Amino acid sequence: MDIGSKLKSLRLKNQLTLEDVANRCELSKGFLSQVENNLSSPSIATLEDILEVLGSSLSDFFKDDEQKESVTVCTNDDYFENEQEEYKIQYLVPN
Repeated sequence: MDIGSKLKSLRLKNQLTLEDVANRCELSKGFLSQVENNLSSPSIATLEDILEVLGSSLSDFFKDDEQKESVTVCTNDDYFENEQEEYKIQYLVPN
């Protein structure tokens, strides 16, 4: 996950400068720049502070990646039917 890019995107969305966020979090502008450029990693506590300033939370920040699951679309070609004398079994096998 590209934490730095996500933080920068949130910061810009909120129309805040690095200096604005740094002052509110009591961090240096240089450190925040390093985080946004993935040259440094914040602690969980520091990340929580930054996200609070940006109007987000840890769960919301990481939620987008969790929800980006691949979707499999099945067609009639993906069904397989096994007919026995007394019953029929249908399988779904995506190609």
